[in-house]
Amino acid sequence: METGTGTNGRNQGKRRIAIIVQYDGQEFNGFQVQDSGRTVQGELEKALKILLREDIRITASGRTDTGVHALGQVAHFDTSSTVSLKRLLIGMNGILGKDVALKNAYYVDNDFHARFSAVSREYIYLIHNHQQRSPFMMYRAMWIRDQLDIDYLNRVASYLVGEHDFASFCKAQSQNGSTTRCIEKAEFTASDSLVVFTIRGNAFLHNMIRIIIGTIVEMNVKMQPEENIKNILAQKNRIHGGITAPPYGLYLNTIIYTPGLDEMNIESEKL
Repeated sequence: METGTGTNGRNQGKRRIAIIVQYDGQEFNGFQVQDSGRTVQGELEKALKILLREDIRITASGRTDTGVHALGQVAHFDTSSTVSLKRLLIGMNGILGKDVALKNAYYVDNDFHARFSAVSREYIYLIHNHQQRSPFMMYRAMWIRDQLDIDYLNRVASYLVGEHDFASFCKAQSQNGSTTRCIEKAEFTASDSLVVFTIRGNAFLHNMIRIIIGTIVEMNVKMQPEENIKNILAQKNRIHGGITAPPYGLYLNTIIYTPGLDEMNIESEKL
């Protein structure tokens, strides 16, 4: 974790700002800056340079892949600027494209880190469960024609809660470190034709949530015994998992910190 110097653990002449970012991932080549393609990080850093007249590098709570959306991505950066939070939000949202925006901003101590200070992360995955496609769900949710059984889905998902080795639910080439993760919540809810899967955990492997969704939905459609999920976990091999669900149904919902960002705000300005 980064540490600061000076009064209240802050770098002399610098202050750290945490931002909550929302974006539609469809036109982005993922979050992280790379050699080619439009990225969320690249757009944010370009806008910050215009507004604050500084070269700023932001650090996010985690990366999202091409096509994945965010309702509550968190990032932090250090600046010498005295810009107010209100001005920062108005200015950034005036500069950024229509598919990315700042939702809120906070002054935080220099020992705050968007990634390493996070206690847990929550994602949601949307499924349009109807015999007919919907133009409003295109690139927003995975379309499944077969009727899904919410009770069945929840019974299967319950086996994922707790600490497990999720190697069977991880993109094969990313299995170069520990594949053990702790899941706090894995739950399906439904409203009319919209099925929402909410999953919260300390961290997630590459494509883990999309493979979990693809596997559980496939099990439901094929009417497999719900205990099969235990066997897939036990195999610890990607070849035993199901399909990888499309990225556009996945949303980074919120990042949990203790204390929360509202409580961390170290200056009087509140938005």
